[in-house]
Amino acid sequence: MVAALVGGCQPSDFVRPSVEVPEHWRLTTERDGHDDTADLASLPWNVLLPIPELQALIEEALVANATLRIAIERIELARAQYGIEHAARFPAVNATGAGTRERMPGIDPSGNRVGESGSVALSIPAWEIDLWGRLAARSEAARREVLASAAQADGVRASLIAQVASLYLELLDLDAQREITRRTIEGRRKALRLTRARFDEGVSSILDVRQAESVLAGSEQALADQARRIAQAENALALLLGRNPGPILRSARLDALDTPVRLDAGLPSALLQRRPDIRAAEEALRAAGANLDAARKAFLPRITLTTLLGFASTDLGELFDGNRYAWSLQPSFGLPLFDAGRLRSGVAAAEAQQRILVEQYKATIRQAFREVSDALVAFERLSEQREAMSRVVQANRERLRVTNARYLAGISSYFEVIDAERQLFDSELSQSQTSRALQQSIVQLYQALGGGSSTAPAQIRS
Repeated sequence: MVAALVGGCQPSDFVRPSVEVPEHWRLTTERDGHDDTADLASLPWNVLLPIPELQALIEEALVANATLRIAIERIELARAQYGIEHAARFPAVNATGAGTRERMPGIDPSGNRVGESGSVALSIPAWEIDLWGRLAARSEAARREVLASAAQADGVRASLIAQVASLYLELLDLDAQREITRRTIEGRRKALRLTRARFDEGVSSILDVRQAESVLAGSEQALADQARRIAQAENALALLLGRNPGPILRSARLDALDTPVRLDAGLPSALLQRRPDIRAAEEALRAAGANLDAARKAFLPRITLTTLLGFASTDLGELFDGNRYAWSLQPSFGLPLFDAGRLRSGVAAAEAQQRILVEQYKATIRQAFREVSDALVAFERLSEQREAMSRVVQANRERLRVTNARYLAGISSYFEVIDAERQLFDSELSQSQTSRALQQSIVQLYQALGGGSSTAPAQIRS
């Protein structure tokens, strides 16, 4: 029986669930052979995003963002709950004092007597002696919850950096699109004036004029839509910064941003220690194991101790005399015999919670691998797409120049000019959008690799 009790009080060792980790990414930009360059996630975010005004926005968001502040307060909440569980392992010492003076009937029914009593003592109320480690297991579970909360806050921080950077890049893209649209509108206004002049001279038909008016109105509609999207993106970014909705000052240009030729994602196995959500899932799993230990140890006997040490007297004036010294020691023993299955249900619930967290842990790792792979694929293919789009834009510009010359010479119809203008306009917008998506893929890969978060776990003593 003693061996069984001792075996039951031993905490179970944590075994990390087995998850298949790929040796290499599905698509990698690493050169053949050894490469001693630092992987992307090891870079500080201000090195990855060397844009002063963007760095200022990120710094502001890290200070004022409500979601991040809530995540930080959740750490403090978990820390306080850990303090409660940890304190339960130690006895509480109370100082007590009481005094009574009363007038009550005495031995003689016809008379009354005056009596008094008093006590001053230090007491330990019902302290559970944690022989089997049940309270220690609960304390360990609470400590792991603190670490999980800290990892979740790291995840919120990394996500916030990525969101601010992505919205900023979106604004730069919209600024570039607006500039393209304004330039196109100016060109189409000139074309409309020329077409009207040719119509007045009898060279062009009224159909050419109406087509020129239509394409001009279409460009003005696109400009109004871009203004709407810019305002909404600015409002979204202001919310991340902890501001009221309003404009965001910026001066950078999307086409002036550098783009790396290649990205180093490091080894897939490094993701297990770097990603905040994986660390949080592992700490939650460790907490579930500790809770399961506590639930199993609830079947074991509980020994509690109540003590008192002080002075007691029936005469307040003699309370602190040496012969009024008083003490009491009250140990108690309890063993659950019948509880209608409550304790067994508690163990079953803890086991089910542990199984749920195991699956969540595995799913989190697989999702992390997918996000990294998706970001690598996006960077590779968007780089190729941007190069192709540059050739498309150049070809469309040349086509428009030739078409305009043919139209003025009376060889081509105005419909060909309009089609060439439309294709150039669309390709320039697509080129800007592709450049923005390429920059955002770098930010997404940085976040997917766990960059921008603290890799040092919170230090909480058990």
